[in-house]
Amino acid sequence: MNERSPVQMSKPQQTRPAENVSGWIEAGLYVFAVAVLSVMNAFAVAHGAHPIVFILYSLLIAAAGMLAITGLGDEPVRIMLSPMSWLVGIGAILVEVGFCLALTSLSPAEGSLSLRLSIPMAIVLGWMTFRRSPGVGVWLGAAIILLGVGTLVVIVDLGTQAVGLLYGTIAAAAICLRSFAAEFHPWNRAAKSVFEKMRVTGLVVLVTGIAGLLLVGLAAALAGGGLIDRSDLAPAPSDLSHWPTMVMALFLGGIVFTSMNYLQFSSVVKIQTENFIATSAFMPLATLLLQSVAVALGIIEAAVFDWRLLPGILLAMAGVTVLIAYGRKR
Repeated sequence: MNERSPVQMSKPQQTRPAENVSGWIEAGLYVFAVAVLSVMNAFAVAHGAHPIVFILYSLLIAAAGMLAITGLGDEPVRIMLSPMSWLVGIGAILVEVGFCLALTSLSPAEGSLSLRLSIPMAIVLGWMTFRRSPGVGVWLGAAIILLGVGTLVVIVDLGTQAVGLLYGTIAAAAICLRSFAAEFHPWNRAAKSVFEKMRVTGLVVLVTGIAGLLLVGLAAALAGGGLIDRSDLAPAPSDLSHWPTMVMALFLGGIVFTSMNYLQFSSVVKIQTENFIATSAFMPLATLLLQSVAVALGIIEAAVFDWRLLPGILLAMAGVTVLIAYGRKR
């Protein structure tokens, strides 16, 4: 929740060498956790989990887990009722739901690469909405990233996978919504420690997740009554009680999502935001490698190692490198 626009670089701060090393380790573990998330989403969808139900269950379990660790704090109701909290929470839900829906037709690695679109999106939105001038180097880095993501249009079968790219684009836009809303969220800005940030995130995700689940329950009731058809956007009543979905959500929410939040907040404090953003460039490559292992083990179905993705992944990595290098010079 503390992610900011890529054009906003954090101020240098003094860190001990041991903290610096542990920060890079945590950032690397975060990248691995995102790869696990990608493969887990594909596995869940392939085994009958409704994408929206699966994600909402997972996020609510993660919120409960974070709050069990941090406690509710002094003013949980004010935080949960804040309009800015709802923007952050809606953004967080749309990121995960959009990404999971993208994996109904894209491979985990393709979906992960599509999310890098959030970086040039954030730079454009920052420039248009907040009149931020990132500089030529940042624009160049964004253009290279956009080119890398654009290779997906050539790689995928647009006849069957265009909807996946659409959902990936929605998820990327939601990352921008979540990041900019989090930047101006008063309690998130005031949070100094890792556990304070986890508490705010847990409260925000809890209240918006409950609201989302109520809407999903309504859609399921309509589908059960024959008023609407079951689809990727509207579950059936049986989807809500699908026990494999609950088991997989317990793993994803209780372990993966909770770990991701801790690792992100902790590593940013130790290695600074720009370095954390730099590690995000490795997410598609890490996902591709883990996807290959999962395919080899028969866990999911996809290409064992799709070499066609490498040029786009390398371009995205190069673009982030240019962006960060220019940000450091400024």
